[in-house]
Amino acid sequence: MSNNLVDICVNLSDGVFSGQEKIIVQEANSNNVFKMVLVGNNLASSQKVAALAKQFNFISTAGYHPHNAKEWAKGSYQSLLEVAKSNYVKAIGECGLDFNRNFSPPETQNKVFLNHIALAKETNLPMFVHERDAFHQMHSVLKENMGECRNIVIHCFTGTKNALIDYLDLGVYIGLTGWVCDDRRGKHLRDFIDIIPDDKLLIETDSPYLSPYISSKNPAVTSEMKHSNQPAYLVEVAKDVAKYRNQSYDYICEITYQNYLNFFGVDK
Repeated sequence: MSNNLVDICVNLSDGVFSGQEKIIVQEANSNNVFKMVLVGNNLASSQKVAALAKQFNFISTAGYHPHNAKEWAKGSYQSLLEVAKSNYVKAIGECGLDFNRNFSPPETQNKVFLNHIALAKETNLPMFVHERDAFHQMHSVLKENMGECRNIVIHCFTGTKNALIDYLDLGVYIGLTGWVCDDRRGKHLRDFIDIIPDDKLLIETDSPYLSPYISSKNPAVTSEMKHSNQPAYLVEVAKDVAKYRNQSYDYICEITYQNYLNFFGVDK
């Protein structure tokens, strides 16, 4: 049984990683994180992570984060379609709805999300979906479109038990992050992440965000470790997911690796 890990959400195009990409990957490898999904959040970052995926033999996604939906323009669909033709692009997204701070107007987010769904259908690629404070609208949209979409993951799930049940009823995958390690914001998740079926579970860092060390009292944990996440820290997410699902660490590594293969349709 292997204890290799896959981080399904690394924002390697983020400025904080600029010039440090090789070091970040090496540190991840030293912690048995050998595969990553590099996530795009607008056209430029989608193009960049596709190139980085080629450089490091990873895979990437192409899409506009809902925060960036306001950037969507007349040619955006065709431009993303061109990026998605890369052999390294294996999902459409990060896309979705985020009504928490509405960096893009909700109506714009919804329109752009529907364009991403159309793109996923055209390319027959899975969807990498973000949802925050928009569960009812998201659930409604997905329910109408699930039958024509290949695979969907709700990444960085932080919602309620009822929301999780409703998502699972749609047949989507669920991505868990360092929130489950956070005593302040994610403690509620520990009570019900065990209801996620083994074959629908994925894990991620969402680095450089959502460090699993954010509420740590360990004196060895530095301020940088708390506030700048890395894919190397996926080990901590896997440990807590295993703990609160009452499963072994090795088992979590095994099933999430297999789910990565199944979801993105890639070989080992």
